Amino acid sequence: MEQYYRTTVKTQFEDKRGNIKFKKENYMVLAISPTDVEAKMAKHLGAGDYEIVSISVSGIVEVLK
Repeated sequence: MEQYYRTTVKTQFEDKRGNIKFKKENYMVLAISPTDVEAKMAKHLGAGDYEIVSISVSGIVEVLK
């Protein structure tokens, strides 16, 4: 059964001065398992430089549009 997972991803980027900076971004992913979340994030983010910091089951039951 699919459920929503809150996923935090850490990425690095270069600022205007050439310094390497890090930022964390949160994603809500509908998946069947944490392994499925990792696969979906890899597909979404591509071959960029990122690290999945955390994956946790959210309490969200449904997203309405």
